Amino acid sequence: MPTDGGALAVSPDAVAAVREEVTAFVEAAVAEAGATRAVVPLDGGVASAVVAALATDALGADNVDALVMPAHLSGEAAARDAETLARALGVETHRVQLQPLLAAFREAMGAAGAPADDLLAVENALARLRMACAYYVANTREGLVLGSVTRTERLLGSVTKHGDVGVDALPLGHRYHTEVCALADALGVPDAVTERPHGVEASPTDATQLGVDDRTLDELLVAVVDAEVSAEEAAERVGVDSETVERLLAWRDATAHKRRPPATPARGTDGR
Repeated sequence: MPTDGGALAVSPDAVAAVREEVTAFVEAAVAEAGATRAVVPLDGGVASAVVAALATDALGADNVDALVMPAHLSGEAAARDAETLARALGVETHRVQLQPLLAAFREAMGAAGAPADDLLAVENALARLRMACAYYVANTREGLVLGSVTRTERLLGSVTKHGDVGVDALPLGHRYHTEVCALADALGVPDAVTERPHGVEASPTDATQLGVDDRTLDELLVAVVDAEVSAEEAAERVGVDSETVERLLAWRDATAHKRRPPATPARGTDGR
């Protein structure tokens, strides 16, 4: 279970247990893959900072590569914070300026007849370009790519297919955003990073779009997903109106395709 007894793991003892759990997971994942190091796309947000810190705990600073990959001027402050964090951890850091790559990509797609100004398509392409860069480094250095998507993002489908979830392992994929923030506090992650939920390319948070705060959103997900209670009971437990829960459920339904593996025809009647 992602939570302890139906509650978010934010107590000091629970946070310490999560830290130990994730550190062991990273160490085992790298060893089982036959890799020698981890590659962490570091975006200036809280989750990637926690992944980088725990990868350093698990493998040692000499065996972690941090990639900082801004694409817009608006992401420069987050990129600098990411680099500051990486230096504090003592890990090797590489900055990849994605603006020229993105510009060339858009020009090529425009020449091929595809619209080059579709903002959603461009942002999705950018997430996939970041992963292409991370895997290039991993391939050349015998590394394992670690992503920073949380359980909150996975359950809401707030991810890009073959982008931020196109990684070798998600060390925080079973933990809610609130739990990751508690872990960041225990690790001493700077406020400038913990106050930036989504890193380099900041966007409105999922909680903001639902009209609640981050902790309330996670408590609702614990209720409807982990405890599997009704919308009415979830609303009563968390202290929100039932319309908010219904909006959350509708969001999950609309993004269900992002949580499914690629569809494949069944080979035979037994599905094998």
